Amino acid sequence: MKILELHYSTAAAGAERLVIDLSNELSRNNELVLCTTDDDSILENSYYKNEISARIKYINLKCKSGLGVKSIWRILKIIKEEKPDIVHSHANLITLFLPAILLPGIRYFHTIHNLAERCLINKNLKFIYKWFYKKKVQPVTISQLCLDSYKKLYNMDNAINIVNGRSRLQQTTDYDKVTIELNELRIHDDDKIFVHVARCAKAKNQKLLVDTFNRFLNEGNHGILILIGTAYDSEENIHILNNAQKGIYWLGAKNNVGDYLLQADFFVLSSLFEGLPISLLEAISCGVIPICTPAGGIPDVINSESNGYVSKSFDADDFYYTLKRAFDDEKYFNRIHLEEYFENNFSMRHCAEGYFNAFSHNDTE
Repeated sequence: MKILELHYSTAAAGAERLVIDLSNELSRNNELVLCTTDDDSILENSYYKNEISARIKYINLKCKSGLGVKSIWRILKIIKEEKPDIVHSHANLITLFLPAILLPGIRYFHTIHNLAERCLINKNLKFIYKWFYKKKVQPVTISQLCLDSYKKLYNMDNAINIVNGRSRLQQTTDYDKVTIELNELRIHDDDKIFVHVARCAKAKNQKLLVDTFNRFLNEGNHGILILIGTAYDSEENIHILNNAQKGIYWLGAKNNVGDYLLQADFFVLSSLFEGLPISLLEAISCGVIPICTPAGGIPDVINSESNGYVSKSFDADDFYYTLKRAFDDEKYFNRIHLEEYFENNFSMRHCAEGYFNAFSHNDTE
């Protein structure tokens, strides 16, 4: 089977991480083409590029925007030239409009990486999206909540739900350096390490996270918070860092996140909106105790306190008491169970099998 995976870039973000892992896994037994639209000579568009397997044919369209007219036409041209059996887009559904109509001999799939309404770029396009999902493109959702949002928005029950997966994180050659770095950042010898991995953005709600950890420190608890990701120093976000107390550290973007998670005690997410965060799966794969708000598909993953902790709401007190309960009960938590839970439900092998089975299905409607 020849599969063409389509996305905007290999930037440092969750959907991009999934695209790389999924493409690498599917390429083990299939001919795989990975096509990205946004110019990869721009560093931020090629963060994961060096992780693409040598088995994969990689094509970059050198466009300024994945939704520009030039991109749409170049996507059509590449699909026509490559003649894949399957085209699977992780970008906006618009990227498949022309190919799905002009090249009907190919099967088209579109993964919706968030709540359906948040992936609809213009409400006036709702009925066009619905027509494509009904007639031309197989929709795929990534969590039960995302599936429910698709059903509600389009009043259709034809989506396939394939839960996100992730390859298990491994130590890099920088692991020992990270050990030294974390020890130097500790204020007390018994400080627990909390790690947050995400770009600083309103949807990720880092203000709540920093305010909560400030309160945690002010009440005399021993711990440090490590912030990994970009944009904390932007004009709109710098106030968050300025409000952070000693014990909260922003380290910027890291391509060895596993070295930090493998030495962490807790993983924290304060998001307002999510699909199913890859960073959460990474943490679980390392046996790190997750503490999260109930955003998007997170409650589908952390469905009991044997798998982690989810606050009842986005309220500051709720989130704080959830974090404090996890901290107080840490010694009772079974990390081996958490790693087994990951392997049985969220490994990339498990995820890729779901996509391959969907691609192999005989139905073309």
